Amino acid sequence: MSDAGDAIYVNGIEFEASHGYTVAERKLTRRFRCHIEIRRDLAVSSRSDRIQDTLDYRTVCQIAVEIGTGRTFRLLEALAGAIADGVQEHHPDVGITVVVEKLSPPCPGAPAATGVRLVRLPRQ
Repeated sequence: MSDAGDAIYVNGIEFEASHGYTVAERKLTRRFRCHIEIRRDLAVSSRSDRIQDTLDYRTVCQIAVEIGTGRTFRLLEALAGAIADGVQEHHPDVGITVVVEKLSPPCPGAPAATGVRLVRLPRQ
């Protein structure tokens, strides 16, 4: 991983799913938004201009949407963890930050979103 703080990021991946702690939340679908930052050295790809030398963010989006819509989670922490695990299964050498937001959650005060941020170091 680069000491310079190189990163690939994808902001605003959205999907509709039935995640939530209560049975009532899991019966209906709701919008979720995901932001992902992947920390890795980009020196080679910045010189080569070849996708083979980097991480394809289309794959990252696909992983997030497949996990977000293909499984049901009670906690946003578990959803964010599954997304991080999914990306690191393909790229164990990257550090990753995953932010998952539940849009318009059923909470007092009508917040626009609630969410979690999960940070993982590269797997060794």
